[in-house]
Amino acid sequence: MASDRLTRVPARQALADFIRQCRERISPESLGLPQVRRRRTRGLRREEVAALAGVGLTWYTWFEQGRDIAVSDDFLHRLARGLRLDRAEREHLFALAGRETLADGDESAELPRSLVRMINALDQAAYIMNSSWDVLAHNEAARSLFEDFKLPQPNLIRIVFFSDHYRQRIQDWQFAARLVLLKARHDYLTGGKSPVLGSILNEVLQTFPQTMEWWNDPEILPIGDTDITFRDAQGLWRSYRLNILVSKDRPGLRVAFYDEKVRA
Repeated sequence: MASDRLTRVPARQALADFIRQCRERISPESLGLPQVRRRRTRGLRREEVAALAGVGLTWYTWFEQGRDIAVSDDFLHRLARGLRLDRAEREHLFALAGRETLADGDESAELPRSLVRMINALDQAAYIMNSSWDVLAHNEAARSLFEDFKLPQPNLIRIVFFSDHYRQRIQDWQFAARLVLLKARHDYLTGGKSPVLGSILNEVLQTFPQTMEWWNDPEILPIGDTDITFRDAQGLWRSYRLNILVSKDRPGLRVAFYDEKVRA
């Protein structure tokens, strides 16, 4: 519908912006390409990327310009290898190109008891969430960081953006909120564009105008490996390393746990 802000940026333009950013960040030397005295552009030239992807310069130029041309999975794989894209970036490339992605499977199935027992045995804060960012289980330590986990059916995206408790506890809300939005965007685009997750993201984009700029940012942020700082009950700042484990049998489930960083 017209008010759906997830589709406001043309997909071809978003794809073109993403590819150009990836091309410009790579040094020719890292790929073993011969050095030249002068380069007018950062990173690789279009003709160099075209050669790496095994296509003609004109065709590749049209592709990077966002023209409406058909591309194959084989070309996208060659392009991803040539640009040295990691897994998250490769998934994002395929999503922007309109390729089908694998869904996470049946998330309505019973939560594995082994995962629940694991987080309850941990001293550090830990919780389990699905690809819609619903918090399905959490331990007592997690409730000390996220008071809203005590509410029925907590959703981490809603907590980050709409909870006063969270804003009062987090040291840098804008950093954390942007991080969550870009990670959730990755889940939405590469996970089959779930209508549940899409509805939550649309609500965020409509409520907070600044998030549209974040949404359009070509930077890719996969889940996990993030430093974050909270205020404890005594008013002291404590820094944590957020780690994410993905269930092998249920890839739609993520286990998040927070390791407190030892202060020097």
